[in-house]
Amino acid sequence: DEDEEDEDEDEEEEIHAVRGAAAASSASALAPPLQRSAEVGEIAASRLSAAQAAITEALGLPQELLECLARWEREQAAAEGQWRLKQSRMYLEFEERKRRLQEQQMGQRKKLRESCDAALRPLYAEGAAVCSELERLLVGRLCRLCEHAPAAAVPQQMLPGPLARVSAVSFGQFESPLRAPGGPSRVLGAVPVSAGILVTLSKICDRNGIAMLPASDDPLAGFSRSGRGATEVKLPLRLLGARVKLLTEAEAQAAQRPADQRTFVVRYAGGEHGGPVEPVQILPEGISLAEYDISFAAGAAALRVEHRTDGPVRCRAEPAAQKQVFASSPVELYTQEVDPETHNIVQVYFSDLRDQVAVDVLNLTGTDTALDGPETCSFESDATGTALNYKIVVRDAAVAAVLYQEDGRVRPSPFVEHRLPAAGSFVTLPDGALGRLGQLPRGLVVAREPRDLPEHPPQWAPAPGLRPKGKHPAELPGLVDVSIVQRGGAVVWPHHECSVPVCAITAADSARLRQWHAQWDAHLRARSAEAEGLAVQIEELLARSKAAGGSGRGSSSNGGGAAVGNGSSGGNGEGGEGGEGGGENGAETRPSAKEVVSELTETYGRLEEAQRELLELQAEGLSEERLASLQRGIQRYAALARFG
Repeated sequence: DEDEEDEDEDEEEEIHAVRGAAAASSASALAPPLQRSAEVGEIAASRLSAAQAAITEALGLPQELLECLARWEREQAAAEGQWRLKQSRMYLEFEERKRRLQEQQMGQRKKLRESCDAALRPLYAEGAAVCSELERLLVGRLCRLCEHAPAAAVPQQMLPGPLARVSAVSFGQFESPLRAPGGPSRVLGAVPVSAGILVTLSKICDRNGIAMLPASDDPLAGFSRSGRGATEVKLPLRLLGARVKLLTEAEAQAAQRPADQRTFVVRYAGGEHGGPVEPVQILPEGISLAEYDISFAAGAAALRVEHRTDGPVRCRAEPAAQKQVFASSPVELYTQEVDPETHNIVQVYFSDLRDQVAVDVLNLTGTDTALDGPETCSFESDATGTALNYKIVVRDAAVAAVLYQEDGRVRPSPFVEHRLPAAGSFVTLPDGALGRLGQLPRGLVVAREPRDLPEHPPQWAPAPGLRPKGKHPAELPGLVDVSIVQRGGAVVWPHHECSVPVCAITAADSARLRQWHAQWDAHLRARSAEAEGLAVQIEELLARSKAAGGSGRGSSSNGGGAAVGNGSSGGNGEGGEGGEGGGENGAETRPSAKEVVSELTETYGRLEEAQRELLELQAEGLSEERLASLQRGIQRYAALARFG
């Protein structure tokens, strides 16, 4: 290396010598023309000076002043010219140094690149071999993406994530490092490096089995700022097992829908002459509309459907203007059993294109009336003269039939009854949050005798991102209050209060409740332990302060040192010296009385907040006697510190 540096220096010296000789020869060649130019310039300057002197004499100024002015101007021009020449030379030197430094940097970079290639080439070859072996084992396999690590005993149908296929295995290199978006970065010292081997997953279907929209067919793929629209997901190999469950061949076959059910079909009405487009039915059946965003912003021909978590899916819009009622779509009812003879229908969702839909109810509990009898199938106009469209028949605390009238004929409609949990029950939301259900609102009351149930309207603001499942009667908003107690696996305190559509709640299962109660008990124990710790801290502060005060009544500046020095009435000089030394040590190691009072006050304030939180949590806190004792101790110490 030293020999190479010497050779480089010799080459640079030779180059500079050649350049100096060339510059000298060019300067000698240009000398006669420059000399003639200088003579011409002097003649022009003398003539200009003479003309300016003649003009100045016309001003009538003294001759001495004019000579002084001319002399000063000559000195100024000479001095400024000298310093401008120095400035130009310095600038040229800087430029030359910069050019040399750039040449040196380019040479060093070239050497580094060559050395780096020689050192990393075997490592990259080994990495390529490892990736080839991994591709042989993984590429082409189907897997299910998960938010958390999947347990081995959980069926793949229960995992909340899209279906994907392993498409590639790769790794980053020195010039082009690969990092998983949104994943933890790897740092060597303070320099970020590649995330190791990355596995590329291509989403095939969303969590409901609907085919994902490829990026090549998505016109908005380049404008999406969120990562949910990406059809490819890159995961570090070391995190693959925590985010993905690889499926067996049997599970892969069961995970995919038939080919005719992999497209999200929206049947719509309207859209003529620029009018609004209204979706009235979605296919395949059984999919919750609350999980998707449907957009007709660019018209029905440019329908866009996007799963709120997994991304855009394949979709198709079909006009449905020829039919007003879609009997193939079941009517969904969310109900509450008040008593054996009273049914509260909180919300009804149906696929109906009519602008105004009138719904009536009938309770057949305790009667022998048949479901197809004349009384049941009679659709009379209501008090306002509006013709009835639907009739919900209830018998023995359950919906027995849903009838609808179209074109003067009465037909039965398929229906699904969802029994809502009782008020105070634990429910889960689509995002996995756990909440406690509030009072159910009054809807369509179906009873043998007229009953006036409490209205129970929602009291809290609607939760963002949750919408009704479909078309429903305007007088049934279907919102219910929910107090969120857990979200993202953590306790929410204070509880978040909001109102949600009844179609968005699901009764929590026993496993979720066991996990929640264990977490809640741990939360209460942690809060109680915090309050107990603050109380113990106050007691220890008071005990230390009392012990320090009992050892002597020294002055606050000496920290009790004077009391040590004057331990007896006959103390000698050595005792006084010891007192002074003890006072200095006490002042250095023991806080002052003011600092102790401040710490006691702050700690007691935190203790009061912890006690108040325990009362709100309905947990056992500190006893009133203990709190009163701590307060009296703090007040006593504060008084002694103030008045001595």
